[in-house]
Amino acid sequence: MKKKIFSILNCLFLLSILYTFYGTLRSSLLDISNINDKVWAFLLILFFIICIAFVPTSTRSYIQKKLKQFFAFLKKNIAIITMLLFAVGVILQVIILYYIHVPIGWDVDGIHASVTELIKNSPDSIASIYLSKNPNNNLFFFLMYFITQIGNFFHQSLGNSWMFWQLTNTIFMDIGFIFIFLTAKNLFNKKIAYLSFYLAFIPLALSPWMMVVYTDTIMLPVISITLWIYSLAKKKHNHYLMIVLGILIAISYLLKPSSIVFLIAYSMIELLNLLTDPKKINLKKVLLITVLFCLSFAGTIKLFHLFEDQQKLIVIDPNQAKPWQHFVMMGLTGSGGFSEEDTRATISIPTKEGKVNYANKKIAERIKNYGFTGYTKFLMKKHFNNTDRGDFGWGRDGGAQIYLQSNDPIQIFLRDTYYQQGEKVKTVRLFMHLMWMITLVGLLFVTRKQFNNDPNDTLLAILKLTILGAFLYLLLFEGGRSRYLIQYLPFIYMLSANGFYLQFTAIKKIKNP
Repeated sequence: MKKKIFSILNCLFLLSILYTFYGTLRSSLLDISNINDKVWAFLLILFFIICIAFVPTSTRSYIQKKLKQFFAFLKKNIAIITMLLFAVGVILQVIILYYIHVPIGWDVDGIHASVTELIKNSPDSIASIYLSKNPNNNLFFFLMYFITQIGNFFHQSLGNSWMFWQLTNTIFMDIGFIFIFLTAKNLFNKKIAYLSFYLAFIPLALSPWMMVVYTDTIMLPVISITLWIYSLAKKKHNHYLMIVLGILIAISYLLKPSSIVFLIAYSMIELLNLLTDPKKINLKKVLLITVLFCLSFAGTIKLFHLFEDQQKLIVIDPNQAKPWQHFVMMGLTGSGGFSEEDTRATISIPTKEGKVNYANKKIAERIKNYGFTGYTKFLMKKHFNNTDRGDFGWGRDGGAQIYLQSNDPIQIFLRDTYYQQGEKVKTVRLFMHLMWMITLVGLLFVTRKQFNNDPNDTLLAILKLTILGAFLYLLLFEGGRSRYLIQYLPFIYMLSANGFYLQFTAIKKIKNP
């Protein structure tokens, strides 16, 4: 039974990734007109390397020998090389942000203004107005307020600057990369850990997302650390780490409710294990772990809500809050993403109950208008919108970056490379998109693994179900752009790394039977 269910899960995962990959091939980011001359030069070099396979045997053997020596050197010194590349990456991040730090619009600006222009305990402050409408960002607001106060402690108004905020965001991203490596090392092995790290680090470390201080990027370290604690609990069989895990998953949920998908996937797979292999399960141990986890999870959420009620920084009006039904409603129109019309309509309704009733009415009305066939077509198109851009929708939200003119050639170049209105940003988008396609190829490879009924099968099943759950969540709620995938990238990168590891191992066995 377990083998059959895992096989069905694997088939569903394969079909969803194939469809997602097809969407990336249709993406506007692969438009040839977006490729500049320097990228064409790189592609020609790559083509030349591929053509090596067709040159005379003696020449090919010599080149292959040199390449083999080069890769052997990389393999032998991978730890040192990785640390050096990471250090260089951090230095480049600081240099780039020094030149390109700039205000970012939409919700990012809403949080920044809420923190930096805070009028304490005033219902008319920017923070009170913004967070009353968007209570899902409350924990993020308090976190950034605390970090800003630390910055201001060292230097007046340092914490309020965009440079400080964007450096903080970049540090969070770097922490995420480190813990992706540590988690993959604990759950799988060192080779998969390095693959996971590079799949994450290469497209994201120097990407425009350094500038976007929001819950999407903040979830990279939170999810990665959560998975690391999970890996330690699994490796050391320490029940009390489940308390820490419960706290971290609660924090994840409070920062980004959609992150609860991992907990649901984990619970479903472990329940399946319990039902199919009851003799291998220690029921007392399972009950203890469940109680410890649930108490810490529920307790953390309860404590935060108590803190919200007692704090004196902001005044929250619960009647202003957008209910979860509002996001389902928005997810049913246009591209499946943000709707200004729906948002204005929801905000204009004075009571929470009225907002819920309005959204429920619109949801039923829109589904009825679509019909079964129309709704299916809409979801298929929406999935493309949710997943088809490897730049994760950089620049799809908000307006162009506004900045002071500069005569510095370095600053001009970097602004043109990173700002969404820049000409050279097309190259960055293309590079990130190609890396996303490579990542999806790894996800396709992982579906080839044979079922062995071992712990590794369970781990991979949890990751697959988490990703499928993420796809489903984004279909049901507000989506419409691939930015929402960022929170799930730790799962995606580790699973993709497993796929490449399995493929490389299979090729090695063929060459050396």
